[in-house]
Amino acid sequence: MSTVSIEQLARDAGLTAPRRYEVDWARAEAAVGTRLPADYKEYVYWFGPGAFDEFLIICVPGVENSNTELAAHLAQKHAASRLQTRLFPTSERRVPLFPAPDGWLPWGFTTGSDGLYWVVSGDDPDRWTVAGRPGRGSGLAYFNGGIVEFLHTFVWDTVEMPFIPEAECDLPVPFEPSTGEWLSGGAGEPLEPYGRFAFA
Repeated sequence: MSTVSIEQLARDAGLTAPRRYEVDWARAEAAVGTRLPADYKEYVYWFGPGAFDEFLIICVPGVENSNTELAAHLAQKHAASRLQTRLFPTSERRVPLFPAPDGWLPWGFTTGSDGLYWVVSGDDPDRWTVAGRPGRGSGLAYFNGGIVEFLHTFVWDTVEMPFIPEAECDLPVPFEPSTGEWLSGGAGEPLEPYGRFAFA
């Protein structure tokens, strides 16, 4: 059970109301291959696509940009892992990716290529914890809580992961919304979007 509410995270990150981003969760969970945590679903509804301080990007189901779409991002991680195995067959894998037992399921990344994951342990996604790995160098980091609690520590610059630098902006770190659209000529590729904002 989260000790931080989605309303508290939103308020601290500068949102005055939910952005009301709606997702077909049955489709999203089928694409990923597992049920997803309830606090993440709340996060997606309140925040939708976007980033924190132009540094920490959160993957969201159903967006057009393949780099930030949750299932597509997992597929990219698997493709990169297969390529690494082909190029360096004797090297040790850094983390087991879901759906491997106790595999890591990516949900976010930084502009420094650091990855953030759920550790998929057990059948209850609401009990998954968060882990991170640096884009460069070695060493893994763990956070004993869910995504909303983790993001709250990021917003207040109290994350204890050595590869995440101190915030360069005033605290709390603001959320910077985006539409999730793929930009022509940008990285990744366009997908068929199925998430949408429920505008009144």
